Amino acid sequence: MDQQHRGGPEREAHGRVPRRRPEHRRAHKVALTIAQQIVDDITEGDLGPGTKLASEREMLERFAAGRGTLRESLRFLEMSGAIVVKAGPHGGPIVGDPGGADLARVLGLFLQLRRVPFRAIVDAREVLEPELAGLAAERITAGQAADIEDSIEGMRSFLDDERNFLAENDRFHAAVAAAAGNDLFALLIASMHTITDGVPLGMSYELPRRESVLRSHEEIYAAIRDRDAEGARWAMRKHMRRFTTRVSTDFPGAYDKQLRWRDLAP
Repeated sequence: MDQQHRGGPEREAHGRVPRRRPEHRRAHKVALTIAQQIVDDITEGDLGPGTKLASEREMLERFAAGRGTLRESLRFLEMSGAIVVKAGPHGGPIVGDPGGADLARVLGLFLQLRRVPFRAIVDAREVLEPELAGLAAERITAGQAADIEDSIEGMRSFLDDERNFLAENDRFHAAVAAAAGNDLFALLIASMHTITDGVPLGMSYELPRRESVLRSHEEIYAAIRDRDAEGARWAMRKHMRRFTTRVSTDFPGAYDKQLRWRDLAP
């Protein structure tokens, strides 16, 4: 039997050319390789934020690289929040404490280049946050419950102070995500809150709105505290839907506005 009767070549059998992953990774620039080695030093040495790293002279000798290449590595890590470079005779690179704001800056670059609108972040939060609330209800510790409750107390204290109220609002959502027991989710939520804080988009939180947000948070926390996973999911889902409805109705221009990197990387 000839090849055609046996089904033919792979393209004829499947009707399309198969797609395969590339076998080799793209070659790294020397500066990137050095940056990765520095990060390895930080994680393998369990170096906490504020720890001073080797001096420029020591790094030049260790990596056998030019000063320009090393400084490119350090600039990359500093822009990512992984390190802070202090000036002066007693300065140099120290370990940073990267968080959601740093991830938001990186996301902002890619989101602008892909022309992603603000509503994509809102949609992502509406999907993710209810599930995190449910996981928090199942896994929360006493210390984490105290953190959530304290953020609510902060919101009550700052009802007349929009800026600090919103800071406590962000802390609430970060605490819920942390209680879900997944550091990646917590980091993503923190980054999305940086993006959706509303400041670059012209949104505001007048007093009645702040009072409504506070009541929603109290309802979510009550379900989490009682380890009512489904109740926590439902309360968070209602909260996020109110946010989505408000943005799409009251700020349609913001809802469909494309995100800009400059808004997230001051």
